[in-house]
Amino acid sequence: MVVICDKPYPQEQDETYKEHFQKFPYPLSDFQKYSIQAIVDGNHTLVSAATGNGKTVSADFAIQHFVAQGKKVIYTCPIKSLSNQKFYDFSQKYPDIQFGIFTGDVKFNPTADVIFATAEILMNYLFTLNQHKESSEEQTPYSSGLLRRPSEYALPHAKKQLQFQIDIEQELACVVMDECHFILDEDRGHVWENTILMLPPHVQMVLLSATLDQPEKFAHFCERSQTKQVVWSSTLTRIVPLTHYGFMTTVESIFKKVRDKDTQAMIRNSTNKFIPLKTEKGTFQESGYMEIKKIQNLLETNQVYLKRAHVLNTLAKTLVEKEMLPALVFTFSRKNVEMCAKEITTNLLEFDSKIPYTIQREAEQLLRRKLSNYQEYMEMPEYIQLIQLLEKGIGIHHSGMIPILREIVELMISKRYVKMLFATDSFSIGLNCEIKTVVFTTVQKFDGKMEQYLMPHAYTQMAGRAGRRNIDTIGHVVHCNNLFPLPSPTEYKQILCGKPQPMESKFHISYATVLNLLRNGHNHFTDFCQFVNQSMMKGDLQQGATMLRSTLQIMEQELERKKTVLSCFQTPMDVLNQYMDLKNILTRPTGLGITNKKYKEIERNLQNIKDTYHKCDSEALIFQGIRNKEEEIAQIERQIHHLETSISRQFRGILSILIHQGFVCEHETDIYEFTAKGHFASQLAEIHPLVFTEMVFEHEYFESLTTEQIVAYLSCFSDVRVREDIIKYNPTTEDTTLSKLATQLKQKMKYYEDEELFYELSTGINYVSPINYDLLDEMSLWVEYKDEISCKQFIQEKIIQEKGLSVGDFVKAILKISAIAKEWMSICEFEGYMSLMNKLQHVDELILKYVCTSQSLYV
Repeated sequence: MVVICDKPYPQEQDETYKEHFQKFPYPLSDFQKYSIQAIVDGNHTLVSAATGNGKTVSADFAIQHFVAQGKKVIYTCPIKSLSNQKFYDFSQKYPDIQFGIFTGDVKFNPTADVIFATAEILMNYLFTLNQHKESSEEQTPYSSGLLRRPSEYALPHAKKQLQFQIDIEQELACVVMDECHFILDEDRGHVWENTILMLPPHVQMVLLSATLDQPEKFAHFCERSQTKQVVWSSTLTRIVPLTHYGFMTTVESIFKKVRDKDTQAMIRNSTNKFIPLKTEKGTFQESGYMEIKKIQNLLETNQVYLKRAHVLNTLAKTLVEKEMLPALVFTFSRKNVEMCAKEITTNLLEFDSKIPYTIQREAEQLLRRKLSNYQEYMEMPEYIQLIQLLEKGIGIHHSGMIPILREIVELMISKRYVKMLFATDSFSIGLNCEIKTVVFTTVQKFDGKMEQYLMPHAYTQMAGRAGRRNIDTIGHVVHCNNLFPLPSPTEYKQILCGKPQPMESKFHISYATVLNLLRNGHNHFTDFCQFVNQSMMKGDLQQGATMLRSTLQIMEQELERKKTVLSCFQTPMDVLNQYMDLKNILTRPTGLGITNKKYKEIERNLQNIKDTYHKCDSEALIFQGIRNKEEEIAQIERQIHHLETSISRQFRGILSILIHQGFVCEHETDIYEFTAKGHFASQLAEIHPLVFTEMVFEHEYFESLTTEQIVAYLSCFSDVRVREDIIKYNPTTEDTTLSKLATQLKQKMKYYEDEELFYELSTGINYVSPINYDLLDEMSLWVEYKDEISCKQFIQEKIIQEKGLSVGDFVKAILKISAIAKEWMSICEFEGYMSLMNKLQHVDELILKYVCTSQSLYV
C-alpha cells in the first residue's frame, strides 16, 4: 500500500531517525525526512518536488547509507551529460567512495561502489542479464517467472559488452532514478517503465521527479512487491519561491511619434521594469498581461521596431543593476543561442573581476589535466570564440557543441564565472547550476512541423532552474516580451499555470519486447501478455474501458426509455424499417446507380406507405433516433473490445511479422522459439533489430566489406540532419556495393513501416527519415585522414561549410557509429564470427580522432 506523506513530519519520529538527519549540515524539510526514513526502513521512496527544492538529498543519503553497508548503488540519468556531471559532482563530494560511469560513450571503473549510467544502459543490462526462476512467492517479473535472475545465468558476451561488474542479486541494494518524470516522455518513457518492471524486488528504488500529475498512480505502479511499500513525499511549495515577470523596453524615437503626455508617461512607467505575470502563489496576473499588451500595441501602431541586441542589452543592464545575475537565457535554436550571446555588449562582471584575465588559463588547465590532445581543442575556432565569450562572463550551451566545450561551460558555471548563460531547453534537464534568474526570449518552440506554445510542464521545468535552495531567497523568471508576439490571455495563463503532464503510460510493445522475453526463456503467448499486464499501459487501458462502460450504461438506459414509445406506434416495425431504408436511398448523392425509373418507383412506394400509415413520418423520425442510439452503443462496444484486446492484438501482429520474416517459429499453438535470426536480433538495441539482422544474414555477415566500408554503411543509421535543400534521398556514393546496401536498407525500413501500419502496431520505432545518406561519402573520406591538419580541414570544408553541420553534430554521428560497431562486435564474438569481429575492432581507431572522440572532462 502506497504511503502518502502529506502531513508535517511527526516530532516523535525525529528522535528515532535523528542520527540519519544529522548527516546533513542544514535543517531538512519534511519531505526529505520522510524520504530518508523510507530508505532506512527498506522501502521505495518517490520524491516529487520542483527544481531547486533539494530532491538530491535522498540520493546523497542513499549512497552513503548503502555503501556503508558494503552494498552497491546504480544511479540513472536521462542524458549522458547529466550522468557525466553527477559522476563528477559526487566524486568531488565523497572522495572516499568509489564511483564508476557507463553512458555508452564513456565506461569507467566497473567495480565501483556507485555506478552512474543512462537509463537505457540499465534497461538493456537488465534485459540481457535477467534469467528465469520458477517461483510463486511474489507477483513480479522475477517471481512470476517472467525474468531470470542475473546470479543464475548471464550471457557471456553481455558481460564483455556492458562490463557492469555487479552481482545484482547479492550486491545491488538501490537504484536511484533521477528525473524519473521522463517516464512521461513520448519517445523514451518506455525505458523507465521497462526498468522498473524488471528490477528485482529486493532492490530499493529512490525515484526523484519534478512535480507529477497523479503521483499516487505512478507510486502504485512502482509498488510491485508486497514486501516493499512506496513512500511518496512531495512539496507543492517551492523552498525558493518564483515570481514571473514580463519585460518591455523601447527607444526614444517613440516619443517623437507619440505626442500625448499621458501616453508618454504610461510608456515610461511600463518599460524597463519587471511587470508581474505570475505571483509566488501561482496566480496569473491579467493586469500585468494587459499592461504589456498596451505597450506592444503602441509599438506596433507607431511602427517602432526594436533590434534584439538592444532588447537583450537593456535587460542585461537591468539585471546587473538589480543584482539578479547569474541568469539563464532560454533560446530555442542553436543558431540563436550563439547569435544572442555575441550581441551582449553590456558589462556583466564586477569592477575588479579577474575573470577576463584568468578564464583562458583555467580553461587550458582543464584541458591539459584530462586530455592528451588538448592543443587540438585549443586551436578550434569554436573554442577560441567560447573563451572570448567566457571572458565577458557569457556562456553558451546547446547540443550542437562538442561535449568538451559544453563541459567547459558547465565547469565555469560551477565556479560562478558565468553571469549570463544562453542555452537551449536541453539545459533544463537536471544539469546543476546556480541560477538566480531565468529569461525566456520566446514561449514558442518548433516541434519539427510548426511553432507551438510551450507545454506547461516544459515551461515549469525550465523556469524552475531559477533560485537555488540555501543560496537564494527568491528566484526570478523574466519574459522578453519585445521579442515574441503576445499569446492570448488564455494561452499565456495555460503556459504559466497549466497542470502537469498527465500520468499516461508510454510503454511500447515492440519487437524487442518479444525477443527479449524469448531470450529469457518465456516462449508462451500468455507470458508476453503477463509481462505487459504489469505495466501502467494495462492500467490505462482498463481505465479507458471502465469509463466507456459507464458511458455505455447511461446510453443503454436512454435507449430503453426511448423504446417505451414503440408500443404506441401505429406503423408496424417492418414497415418503418422499409420506409427508412427507401428514404435513405433517395438521400444518397446523385449518380450512384439509381435510374430515373427506379427513383420514381421508390417515391411511389413511399407515398403508398404514407397513405396507409398516416403517422409514418413522425414515427420514423423517432425510430431513426432509436437506431442512431443503437449504432452509438455498438460503436462504444467496439471501442471497449478494442481496448480490452489491445495488448493481445499488438503481440499477435508483432508475432505475425516475426514468424513471416523468419525470426521466430511457432513450435506449438501459442508456443514460440527463436531462430538464429531471432537470437541475433534480440541482442541489438542501437538500431532497428529486424532490418539490420536481415541485412547481416542476407549478405553473409558483411564478410566481404572492408572496415572502411562498414563505417560508411553504419553512417546510414546516424540521426544527423542537414539542411533540407541538400538532403540526399538516395545514395550518391560511387561505391556500388555501398550504394546497393544503402538502397536496400531504405526498402526494408519501408517494408516494416507498412507492416506496422497494416497490423496497427505502435512499436515506438521512428520511421520518419530513418535512413540517412548524407554522410556516406563523408565517412568514406574521414576514415582515410591520419593527421590533425587533414581532419581539421575536412571538418571545416566538408562538414561545416558544405553540409552546414556543427562539429558537435558530426561527433554525435561518429559516436553512434562507434556504439553500433561495439554492439555488433560483441555479437560476432559470441557467435564466433572472428573475421568480421577483427574488422569491427578497428572501427574506433579509424573514426575516433582529432576532437571527434568520447573524451570527457568529468572522467
